[in-house]
Amino acid sequence: MLIIVAMVLAGISVLCVGITARQCATDDIAPGPPVLALLAAFASVALMLTATAYGH
Repeated sequence: MLIIVAMVLAGISVLCVGITARQCATDDIAPGPPVLALLAAFASVALMLTATAYGH
């Protein structure tokens, strides 16, 4: 179950990176998507490491 949640968070992170890239192209960068991308990526990695440690 942890791996599935981690993969969903990783997908959210990739989506936010895409939104940020589109905003960079128009020179209108909002602080929300880059911060959300970083938080989702760190949470995803933490969940993956936890799942690995518990042998899931």
